Amino acid sequence: MKFDIFYQLPAATTQKVQNRYRELIDESIEADRLGFDTVWLAEVHFAPRFSTMPTPLLLLAAIAERTTRLRLGTAVNLMPLHHPLRLAEEIATLDVLSGGRVEFGGGRGAFLLNYRGYGVDMIASRALFAENLEFVKRAWIEERLTFHGEHFNVEGIEVVPKPLQKPHPPIRLAANSVDTFTFAGDHGYPIFAGGPVNPIPVLGERLEIYKSALAKAGKKAPDDWLAAALMVQVGRDRASVRSIIEPSLQHYFRSVGEIIEPEGNSPAQQAQFKMMQDRLRAVPYETVDSTMGIFGDPSYCIDRIAELRERFNFSRLVCWFEVGGQSGHHNVLDSMRMFAEKVMPKFC
Repeated sequence: MKFDIFYQLPAATTQKVQNRYRELIDESIEADRLGFDTVWLAEVHFAPRFSTMPTPLLLLAAIAERTTRLRLGTAVNLMPLHHPLRLAEEIATLDVLSGGRVEFGGGRGAFLLNYRGYGVDMIASRALFAENLEFVKRAWIEERLTFHGEHFNVEGIEVVPKPLQKPHPPIRLAANSVDTFTFAGDHGYPIFAGGPVNPIPVLGERLEIYKSALAKAGKKAPDDWLAAALMVQVGRDRASVRSIIEPSLQHYFRSVGEIIEPEGNSPAQQAQFKMMQDRLRAVPYETVDSTMGIFGDPSYCIDRIAELRERFNFSRLVCWFEVGGQSGHHNVLDSMRMFAEKVMPKFC
């Protein structure tokens, strides 16, 4: 079983972006030393309280120069916002610079704000995503690329560099919606799933959709098929863990409420949207603990992971130690160290 770390990198108004980047790099260096497999970085635009990380590939390049074995993942690259030719070049360059350590995570994202800022129609994102994914894969593999699609056309282009990993870096898709679980299954891609979008009570149902799509396509589940993403905090006891993580959880859900948008401007839609914002601001700790998290002392975390692995059969756990950015750099490091020293050996 593999253990990874994940960052969305939010920042409160009192936090400086340069400090948040330095903390991320320092924590990634420590993750490399501790034996975590992969660091996954999100891509989010125009929402600094929610995320200060619009360009994760630049941060991964910095991490690559300061680590030796830690794999470097995007979770996820918002593919419809990128020209696939440039994306293929940048990912391949990172793979070369890092000695072949890239893990490519692709997705569409869920926030209209990202698309509006780039002038991309979110309604078209699904078609753009599918075409971009095919384009990028072929650009990595083919000596000269000829591609004719609905959105992109090139003829005889020599895309350089090629990735060190052959035929290309591993690809994993973020499965949030039913449609994406189906798409990933249809095409046999491994997936990310879990977290606030697909919490534990929902996850099993969504995974059945993925498995059904695999079966209908005549495919077997790929190796390392499920990266389960969950919020993690390990400490002395459950009470002390709560005191550390709860302010971060509150900041996270408040920041989500700030960037979601109503589906329309009718009074009923506005009222429904306001109710959703109010619910996000008041999500109880107990709800997060039971449906999205692994929060407790090492013994509790071991039992919790074992129960969830038995239930969902995941091959790797993506640990979200740094949820809302308010736990403090030293507390994040302490949690990572205790997890690596007392929890991970039980599963390796």
